[in-house]
Amino acid sequence: MKLCGYGVVVFLLLSMFSGAVHSQNIYTENFPPYNYQVDGKLVGLSSKIIQKMADEIGAEPSISLLPWSRAYKFAKERKNSGIFSIVRVPPREADFQWVGPIETVNMGIYTSELNAIEYSGGNETRLEQARQAASIGVQRGGAAEKILMSMGFKNLYHSATTRKAILRLIDHRYELLALDENYVEYILKAENIPLSRIRRVADIGKFNLYLAFSNSTPIDVVEKWQQALDAIKSRSQLENDELTN
Repeated sequence: MKLCGYGVVVFLLLSMFSGAVHSQNIYTENFPPYNYQVDGKLVGLSSKIIQKMADEIGAEPSISLLPWSRAYKFAKERKNSGIFSIVRVPPREADFQWVGPIETVNMGIYTSELNAIEYSGGNETRLEQARQAASIGVQRGGAAEKILMSMGFKNLYHSATTRKAILRLIDHRYELLALDENYVEYILKAENIPLSRIRRVADIGKFNLYLAFSNSTPIDVVEKWQQALDAIKSRSQLENDELTN
């Protein structure tokens, strides 16, 4: 009887641990081509990697697509919760435990083709010219906002979504817009707007995207996700090496 009771205890403990892995709540936003929905299914470059990681550790996370500010709040405050695709910048560092990188974004500053203001010279000169612009559109709470604020930009105007910011640039409600180049191209194509309608005037830089977990999430859970990502990358590199040999 004692042995049987001990076995039950072990089983319950293992079930509790397994449940902690399987009860992950992960939040994301509509941010194509990295994470977005098609016919109710979550797809995209980052979404594909997250699913591979979940398969690697045998997890079945609940993934919710929410507005960015709400996704950030839930992921930060709730236990066993995470968020992707999130740029790792100093103002966010202490809010999460980080797993990654999973993808990379190329951030730039854009203007409308009809903007008569010329941006010339080296990139630092063009960034300084952008600091003097009437307005730069950014997503409220987004990476571009955090990065430009750290670079001394004061002329930031906020939109609830990056899609709205792009359309406001096209409508000349913003002089400039700060955003990832892949997202800009995706939205313009989705809205049937020619790519020639905007031009890139300055580079902000390349930044890594991460999966980030709340600080109340057990560290062993976070480590399992990182180990899964490392294993996936290792196999991918090995496959690439074999193809080139």
